[in-house]
Amino acid sequence: MEQNGEGKPKVPIIFDGMVCPRLPPLVKDAKERFEEIRDLPCKKDDVLLVIYPKSGTHWVWEIVCMLLKKKAEYMKESKEFFFLEAIPDMSVVHNLVSPRPLNTHVPYRWLPKQHIENGGKIVHVLRNPKDVAVSMYHHFNSTQEFVEPLDFKTFYEKVFMGPVQVFGGWFSFEKEFEEAEAKDTRSAILTLHYESLKKNPIQETKKLAKFLNIDVNDELIAEIVDKCSFKKLKEATDTVKDFIKIPAVSEEMKHGGKAKEMMSMLYRKGEIGDWKNHFTVALNEQFDAVFNLEMKDSKIQVQYE
Repeated sequence: MEQNGEGKPKVPIIFDGMVCPRLPPLVKDAKERFEEIRDLPCKKDDVLLVIYPKSGTHWVWEIVCMLLKKKAEYMKESKEFFFLEAIPDMSVVHNLVSPRPLNTHVPYRWLPKQHIENGGKIVHVLRNPKDVAVSMYHHFNSTQEFVEPLDFKTFYEKVFMGPVQVFGGWFSFEKEFEEAEAKDTRSAILTLHYESLKKNPIQETKKLAKFLNIDVNDELIAEIVDKCSFKKLKEATDTVKDFIKIPAVSEEMKHGGKAKEMMSMLYRKGEIGDWKNHFTVALNEQFDAVFNLEMKDSKIQVQYE
């Protein structure tokens, strides 16, 4: 269990059956923030990225921003500046320039009602849950979410597949989103596969541009894909991003250089199939059994390779 500076265990933030990250607004009042997100006044040209944690949010958000601007230029602000769970005061959203590339990890049932009613664009990314587990494991250990680093098996059993999971868990999150997408009669939702975007970035970025009704030429698509490669995005985190603007970052972290260090941790490998280096044969078989049971009525096709 995570501890505070005095060595006392921190109580996990649990709301609506979900473990929530220790972001200041959620620490203060998770219920209030979730309700603020649900009741957020939206504009018809808002673009909302709704992605389970560790599934490529930073990557796809940067692609979306470049498409909206029709320029292969990095945003000075980081994704966190537009992260609905982290913004200290939701009134900040009202002052953002349109079209607003907002992002969140909350399940579909907590998305802004007005955005859904408007038929606003929703971009969703589906990633192999085994790689999600591995990425989350390294993220939690590197950010010292726990008193002592956990081995992968312990993390997998007690956190990723535990009785109360991060944002309700991958299975619940994706099944709820699948149900919503099946009812989407206005083609307002696009689901991209993380693996397809890695293997065929030009094709998938064109698909995203078409979904957003943005007319861009092949040259710009290629430039955006290049600028949003894992290596260049990681470099941009160190050289371009202004972390002073991140509302959820404390003053100490902003001026002590820790914010940049924290954000750099978000880019570890970004690979497909890293789960093979962490899952034992037994653990993999155990996961597959749970997956087959949980997803027996689902049409979701996961790409493991």
